[in-house]
Amino acid sequence: MSTEKKSQKKGIVVKPMVFNDFNSCSQIDLIDFQSQPDRDFKFICVYQDHLTKFCILNPLTSKRAEQVARVLLDIFCLFGAPTSLQSDNAREFCNELINSLHEMWPDLNIVHGKPRHSQSQGSVERANKDIENILTTWMQDNNTNKWSEGLRFVQFMKNKAYHSGIKRSLNNAMFGTDPKTGLTSSILPYTILQEIPSNENRKRKQTEERQNARVNLEIQAKKMKNLLNAKFPEAKEGSTVQLKIPDVDRGRGDPRSVIAVVLEITEDGFYLLGCKSGILKQLYARSQFTTCSENLISLSDIPQEKQISLRSAATEQSIGNGQGFLKCTFITKCTTNRCICRKNGVLCNSKCHQIQSFTNFDK
Repeated sequence: MSTEKKSQKKGIVVKPMVFNDFNSCSQIDLIDFQSQPDRDFKFICVYQDHLTKFCILNPLTSKRAEQVARVLLDIFCLFGAPTSLQSDNAREFCNELINSLHEMWPDLNIVHGKPRHSQSQGSVERANKDIENILTTWMQDNNTNKWSEGLRFVQFMKNKAYHSGIKRSLNNAMFGTDPKTGLTSSILPYTILQEIPSNENRKRKQTEERQNARVNLEIQAKKMKNLLNAKFPEAKEGSTVQLKIPDVDRGRGDPRSVIAVVLEITEDGFYLLGCKSGILKQLYARSQFTTCSENLISLSDIPQEKQISLRSAATEQSIGNGQGFLKCTFITKCTTNRCICRKNGVLCNSKCHQIQSFTNFDK
């Protein structure tokens, strides 16, 4: 009886991030709710502090940079700007308006993750899944589809929940205490008032909770590192590797992988690879390629003066026409070369727009 080969565990990072203080690093991401809009609201902005994992949620009507910047401004004016703000490469996070936040907070460093590499946003991506699950439960329990009204409750439930990484609730790591619920009167007996911790005690408790959160994050980081080493052994410079080509970069006749060689290993543990078509522009993690048992190509086979994208490398090795998936966002009739589909001599597809009303479409 044959047994199927288990798929490799996804989401393994190369170098887990551990920070000492609150606001050292924060992450921001958007959850797409366009398929289930709540009136004008179509997105959820998720902001997370990396040390405490504390989350702030905001509904957005669009993912334009203006709205994202407004949310960041409110958060920064409340908690201050982080030393490092990590986001993906989406257009709303690469806009000049976002970068202009440097003028108000010069020490703010905006870091963009690698394209189509969710591991670089792993912490906030995992938070997104929790938030979606909690929000779905809230809508079912309250028999409503107005999810924007439930975000404040979802944020509260998410932040009071126990986190397995930091070994405490997010509220406890952030404020040094769990959130108070069920307080119905402000007239309290003297004995209870004596039990309420003073500002000094609360501050000491807050510091202890954040230090313990950091210790537990370091323990979790070591486990992740050991798991990475077990699943994906380190490749040495000059080793031949097999690099899988993402479906979005492959055409109909393209190979599923590219044979490459390790040119350099960065201090962060990422790999610079080269193939017979040139040096690949993007850095790769160990989980993105497989080390070959034999050296099929050598460093001398790599054109050192030429840099190339993985898509272009796949196209050069293709027996067809290379990657053929184009998508335009033209808002008027596709009659000029401003339409990327028309410019490349292909018809608009169903992913472009409401194609029935456009001319560059085969009815």
